[in-house]
Amino acid sequence: MLFIKAINLALLDAIIDGSLVPSRNRLKWTSEYMKLAQLNVKAIHILYCALVLDEYSRVFSCSNTKDIWDKLEVAHERTSQVKKSKIGILTLNYNNFKMKPDEDTKKMSDRFTYSSMN
Repeated sequence: MLFIKAINLALLDAIIDGSLVPSRNRLKWTSEYMKLAQLNVKAIHILYCALVLDEYSRVFSCSNTKDIWDKLEVAHERTSQVKKSKIGILTLNYNNFKMKPDEDTKKMSDRFTYSSMN
């Protein structure tokens, strides 16, 4: 995010809210709209350069920055639905966590620590 802001302060907001998404009909573009479309392409380039190969393969087919941002947001669990779901799963796992008959406190603690890291 900081890298994007360093290039252009308004760019991050435009990426997130989708205001850089160009219309399909280029014949109707005004010079102002052409600048926005150019900014969209610049933002796509910035995002692509910041991604590792796995991330890039997730978003390379996107045609605008809004779509790229949305896919990355979901992939990195920034949506509230994904967060709520993950919290629910973790809570359920915590509530069901019990010491096994054949393990001591150390083994149980190690299992708990290891399972919470995954």
